[in-house]
Amino acid sequence: GAALAVYRGHAPGTPVWSVSSAPCGYYFATAGSDYTARIFATDRCTSVRVLSGHVSPNVNCVTWHPNCNYVVTASDDKTCRMWDIQTGRCVRLLSGSSRGLNLVRVSPSGRYAAGAGYDNVVRIWDLGNGRLVNELRPEQSPGQVEGSIQSIAFSSCGAALAVSGTNCVRIWDVRGAGNHLSNPD
Repeated sequence: GAALAVYRGHAPGTPVWSVSSAPCGYYFATAGSDYTARIFATDRCTSVRVLSGHVSPNVNCVTWHPNCNYVVTASDDKTCRMWDIQTGRCVRLLSGSSRGLNLVRVSPSGRYAAGAGYDNVVRIWDLGNGRLVNELRPEQSPGQVEGSIQSIAFSSCGAALAVSGTNCVRIWDVRGAGNHLSNPD
């Protein structure tokens, strides 16, 4: 089939690493290698909001908060950031990673964000206050390279977090994620 539309907005010649459709439709968000994430409306071919504040060019991932008022980004600058899509302002800085972050997902309740990075650790933050509340450290398999987490996904009820890596998927119980920093493995 043919492309229905082409959307532009990131710096010319730079990759767009991630795209995520809003749960409510109409909007989608992108993350690129030009220090920014962008919000697009499906009826406009240029971005309606530029989210700028990461200090590394690679903004690797973007995902929507379930209420559609926020997006969360992950970057090589070792942070995830939660953005208000109406104002374009960063409202939460999620830190604590020792290396860049390449994945981020928001729990179905919208209370937590999980981010994974090149240090092979999944961090969980409370979005209400930005506090790091848990770190999940999958065991390294023989021959596994550091930073090999490929994907993360919350279960539909938010009680579990699936983490895929080299040769396996681990399912973590995250029901008590906000109670303490712990490793349930």
